[in-house]
Amino acid sequence: MDVIYAVCSWGLGHATRSLPVLRALIHEGHTIRIISHGRSLQLLQHELGDQASYIDIPDYPLLLSENTRQFLAKTLVYWPVFIKQMEAGLQRLTKIIEKAPCDIVVSDGRYEMYNKKIPSFFMSHQIRIMNPLRFRMFESGSEIFNQFFFKRYKKVIVPDYKTDDLSGDLSHNLKRINEDQLEYVGALSDFSKKNTKKDIDYLISISGPEPQRTLLEKTLMEQVKRLQGTIVVTLGKTEQQEKKVDDHVTSYSFVDKAQRENLLNRAHMMIARSGYSTLMDLAVIGSKAVFIPTPGQIEQEYLASYHHQKHTFYATTQDKIQLHQDVQEAEKTTGITQSCSVKKTVEQILSILSS
Repeated sequence: MDVIYAVCSWGLGHATRSLPVLRALIHEGHTIRIISHGRSLQLLQHELGDQASYIDIPDYPLLLSENTRQFLAKTLVYWPVFIKQMEAGLQRLTKIIEKAPCDIVVSDGRYEMYNKKIPSFFMSHQIRIMNPLRFRMFESGSEIFNQFFFKRYKKVIVPDYKTDDLSGDLSHNLKRINEDQLEYVGALSDFSKKNTKKDIDYLISISGPEPQRTLLEKTLMEQVKRLQGTIVVTLGKTEQQEKKVDDHVTSYSFVDKAQRENLLNRAHMMIARSGYSTLMDLAVIGSKAVFIPTPGQIEQEYLASYHHQKHTFYATTQDKIQLHQDVQEAEKTTGITQSCSVKKTVEQILSILSS
């Protein structure tokens, strides 16, 4: 098959979770054209090299807000921009397919990447779009919005479990959408669990859109030396390749898949954003964590709160970080205890794409 695979570039999570699917498609001999943007595109190019071809098409912007009032105000401005950017992306994809047809289109989190004449598949864990105060009217409206767009896709693939879920109300307890029409395939991560000695006390992963990524880096690097033990920091800067060692803290500007998998398996605890892809990585590896959601990124704030309440992970906010205390609280949590097989997840996804 000739596959166009579009990846959302809001942070690196969509790119990293798409990698095992992309690698499996490449292994089966399919021709892959990847559409993404920014650091996500750079990551995919770095990991897959000339095994795929690449097209840079910007996403619609990420809606961030610092408080509820700002969220409501920004929402009114956001939707016209969202629709305009969607139309532009859809037109570009149409022209690409007219010049060089494909067999299927796969979209991880990009609503504008589909074609009416070609089987298109949408992957998302965010079937319900959250709002700061959980207004039912808005959340019901978000399901109607998704219903409208899901009609353009042959299948909607949810990287979560139908029971013992990881995403909570993001893709469960739906009111408007029939969950039986969704394909729940399980956790999707580019990592696998290894029988490795836990010789890193804390792995700190700094990521997310700017300027919040830089603000988090500044806060954590000011506090990190107060922690005891061996500490590794990854800065999420795909454009750099630097390593610095300062006493018991080793920092990398960027680590590739193999390095990150090794570090995560060796880490006793992770300190990271509460992105869903990070959560799935932790579920596969089985580590504990301190979650620090990106301010104004409502999905991350919900996931952090959901798992904090379930006592699976500890969560704090960016303006209240006290690392030496937060890690002590995180020790009391359980982590994800269920067994998560990425191999089975990928096999299910490939079966759906070939159906």
